[in-house]
Amino acid sequence: MIEKIITVMKELGFTAYETKTYIYLLKNNPATRYELSKYSGVPRSAIYNVIRKLEEAGYVNAIHSEPKRFIPLPPEQLFRLLESRFHKTVNELKELLNSLGSSREMDHLWNIEGYENLILKAKDLIQEARQSIYLSVWRREVLLLKNKLLEAENRGVKIVLFSFTEIPFSVGRVLSHGLKEKELEKIWDHKIILCVDQKELIMGEADKALPKKVAWTRNRALISIALNHIVLDITLFGQRYGVNIDDCVIEMRPGELEVLGRLLSEKKAETLRNFSQEMPDFLTVIK
Repeated sequence: MIEKIITVMKELGFTAYETKTYIYLLKNNPATRYELSKYSGVPRSAIYNVIRKLEEAGYVNAIHSEPKRFIPLPPEQLFRLLESRFHKTVNELKELLNSLGSSREMDHLWNIEGYENLILKAKDLIQEARQSIYLSVWRREVLLLKNKLLEAENRGVKIVLFSFTEIPFSVGRVLSHGLKEKELEKIWDHKIILCVDQKELIMGEADKALPKKVAWTRNRALISIALNHIVLDITLFGQRYGVNIDDCVIEMRPGELEVLGRLLSEKKAETLRNFSQEMPDFLTVIK
């Protein structure tokens, strides 16, 4: 348990010695530097520097006694302090990076490695959605994204969710074949396609066992391909079950479907004319 706490607190900027000191004080306070170095596992040569840094950060406080004794900041107050500091730091970094004024479109293909990171990134994208969410997903993954999807729906975001597996809740427009996930796992691996606001995309395998890489991009060509893939699945679903899917239609550019429909109608008419002209010759050959 202690090693796990040390690992987590390292991610928050604590050293192993600082973590051991704080944990010891939680269990045994107040304590002198001598007691800390003797029982916490922090060497005497390091304890003065460790206590100084923890005091400066506000994580421990000194009691005015002789010798001086120390008490820890209670965990709940520590959590609030860390949340406040990290929030402030992230906002400051956001302002600084935005001030660079880069006009170049970030359309590179980035890799997200690991299942947990995939789910965290998917939640982040859904949370940032303002207009639309198109999602092709399996039951296991959609349950992890459920709360963020419901929050997005409450914000008025259009949600279209396609799955071959059962989806045990309703959100936006759900088009599900309702297959048992365990049965489908015998022939397919879990996959996810998530497109938010037609601007950002996550696509790849959602594998818990192996740390596979998932693509994350803002490249419009890849987004268009991914959306077309979802639309194809939705179209086949509509044809199979006689479901109207007009509300699931996607336009990458305003009016493009109208133009495409006109071009296809013209092509159809041309094909019918050519066929009717060739029909007499065809009948002559048959005779």
